[in-house]
Amino acid sequence: MYATATLYGAFRPDRIQAFLGLFGVAFALYAAACWLVVCHPPNSQRSLITIFGFAVAFNTLLFPMLPSLSDDMYRYVWDGRVQANGINPYRYPSNANETAYLRDDQIWARMNRPAAVTVYPPGAQIAFAAIWRVFPDSIAGFKLVFIACVIAAGGLLVPLLKQWGVDPSRVLIFLWNPLIIFEIAHSAHVDALYLPLIVGALLLRLTAPTHRVSLKHEAGIGVLIGLATLIKLYPVLLIPALWSVQGRRFRGRLLLPITALITIAAGYALYIAPGVDTLGFLPSYTREYYNIAPLPMALANWAQGENLAYYQPTMVLLPLVIVLISLYFVMVPARDAKTAMRRCLWPIGASLLITINLFSWYALWTLPFVALDLTFSPFRAAFGWWLFTGLIVLSYHVYITGYAQAWVTWLEFAPLYGILALAAIAVGRDYFRKGQTV
Repeated sequence: MYATATLYGAFRPDRIQAFLGLFGVAFALYAAACWLVVCHPPNSQRSLITIFGFAVAFNTLLFPMLPSLSDDMYRYVWDGRVQANGINPYRYPSNANETAYLRDDQIWARMNRPAAVTVYPPGAQIAFAAIWRVFPDSIAGFKLVFIACVIAAGGLLVPLLKQWGVDPSRVLIFLWNPLIIFEIAHSAHVDALYLPLIVGALLLRLTAPTHRVSLKHEAGIGVLIGLATLIKLYPVLLIPALWSVQGRRFRGRLLLPITALITIAAGYALYIAPGVDTLGFLPSYTREYYNIAPLPMALANWAQGENLAYYQPTMVLLPLVIVLISLYFVMVPARDAKTAMRRCLWPIGASLLITINLFSWYALWTLPFVALDLTFSPFRAAFGWWLFTGLIVLSYHVYITGYAQAWVTWLEFAPLYGILALAAIAVGRDYFRKGQTV
């Protein structure tokens, strides 16, 4: 029951098999390129120019195509249009009589959830309004901005990789990943907007002084994570990891979470008004299900047998796990900035593997962290997440049959489960041998 697709329908099911085949070929070629830059780094300026040039070319190939596996883009354009006409996007559902004069056959008619108020946070709404002003009702215009954000994130990743102590050509791991190219250049997901913000925050974390608290760096990280949260909410999970680092006075470090919360509050303040619900359909969205991993699927089936709502166990477990991880970060600060940044994959992983609603583009924010740490070893978590960005598109298989087949789900998740288990064993072994915190 809980593996069945809900509101998403069958988007051109006759094309899914061809898409999965082409994606598989693309990921195999990408894997070969990743192996080269990891195992035989070119370490040249020319290689960087080539990597960015091909990244632009790959995105250009998909740029002219209209989104076919997701219709989220039409909501972005609609929200921009509504704001351009002086209407708070959180005030009315798109099928309300008050917005009837804005409807058309190109944008409104193709948009999902016409009876729901938008779910996208204020930062995304500001971006939609700004892009619409420059490119009115233009899918291509929105795509152009999103692709530019991905390239910008790659540009910020280059100095981050240098500071990390690895060859900057590893930016290829981020820029050439078929998942990010497809989900941004083709499907045009808003997730592109927060990627340069997260990479910028990581760069500030790594370049901050180690012997004292730099108010500029702490405030900068807080603002950037706050802005990223205003785009897509879940980057807020990174605050505890990036905040808790040894060797910095507690009082000074408070600037990071304080500036993040102030930034988030300021964004919401722009849209809060009487009769307006800035959460939109988020509460109901958290109870929807799609591409459920084996663990939350088992919990959902158990809940059904106990006469509970299928979403109740995960709505308890996910916040609990996030809170426990955050408490560990605070109580056992990371020994250095690199450890703090590696820890970011903990809450990211929990959010991806415990949720009952996992779309493939939700995995995009793992890629900056994967680019830093990828080695082709089954004992490294970064390898598992890198492989997962190639397997998560199997979730689109549901559009062929209308439900998720068990073998597809296990093929998608089992390799990640196995690699994360091996990585945990390796980390535990190192901890007991060296007494190092993780």
